[in-house]
Amino acid sequence: MDIPQLKGELGREARRLGFAACGVTSVRPFTEARTRALAAIDAGRMDGMPWYTRERVAASADIGARYPWAQSIIALAWPYRPAPAPVESRAPDGIVRGRFSAYACTEAGGGGGAVDYHDLLRARCDALVSWLRGCAEDVRAKRFVDHGWAFDRAIAERAGIGFAGKHASVITLEAGSYVLLAAIAVSIAFTEDVPSRRGCGSCSACLPSCPTGAIVAPGVIDARRCISYLTIEHRGAIPDAMRPLMGTWAFGCDLCQEACPINHRLAPAALDAGDASTLHGPVPYPDLVECLELTDEEFTRRFRGTAVARTGRDGLARNCAIALGNAGDRAAIPALRRTEQYDRDPAVREAARWGIARLTG
Repeated sequence: MDIPQLKGELGREARRLGFAACGVTSVRPFTEARTRALAAIDAGRMDGMPWYTRERVAASADIGARYPWAQSIIALAWPYRPAPAPVESRAPDGIVRGRFSAYACTEAGGGGGAVDYHDLLRARCDALVSWLRGCAEDVRAKRFVDHGWAFDRAIAERAGIGFAGKHASVITLEAGSYVLLAAIAVSIAFTEDVPSRRGCGSCSACLPSCPTGAIVAPGVIDARRCISYLTIEHRGAIPDAMRPLMGTWAFGCDLCQEACPINHRLAPAALDAGDASTLHGPVPYPDLVECLELTDEEFTRRFRGTAVARTGRDGLARNCAIALGNAGDRAAIPALRRTEQYDRDPAVREAARWGIARLTG
């Protein structure tokens, strides 16, 4: 199989494996992405994420220097289903519901429930590499999934599978911005795809949709104000000024994506609202009191192998205490009082006190 034919078959195989989009770019340095990332560090917008270092930025910007054998980078986008239309914070059954970001409910297919997208994408990338090695001899490859040292958004843009919207997420023709990105450096010299010339135009619907003002300029995110950062990455007490703005989000946030008119046209079919209980894993609108009062064992049993495991039992309980305060339903006060009195984590107890104070005025 010649290289142009192999590239065409590569795209078809990627889609057969479930990826929404596949493109190819070169390994030449990502200088613009490097400049933007260093500016974010210097401005303090990445404070609270000590793993996001200047060393990491430099390495991510020059994959070819780290892997001299690499000649091309395959960019991949995996689609996931958005949440359905919002349900009332208190359902008719009296349960006070919060929100999990839709990607936390990513499914592997076949009715197996939510999975950690890192595991899912790693497995599908490995399957694509195995197929590639069956077509060409001595192929070397290195995959990057989210926490790998690579600028996945810059790779996706240059490979032509989408463009970065003003909310800084890559927007694809196949699934809007409801995609998870991965990349694979390979030792095959594929021809490059052409970057997308599309853009958001004059639309800026995502900017005012962010209640904390984390989108400080088109395409520029202050992570310290982002609800996703606060509910997942941030450890300890969440700043008081941010709490009333976080709504009922218990893990992540999708507001800027939900405001995007392009997503209204291109997003995959929505998830089912489903039951409020997380007994079988993440759901879009979880029972906040149930999640607040989970033991370590219950948390592990429900969320092992899913993205929600990343925040830990204490982080989820803290988030739920704040979300219950914002939900405005005084029925949550007894659960918050139990948490304030008995929870082992001081940040969770303090968040419960805040929730009680907010509900009691």
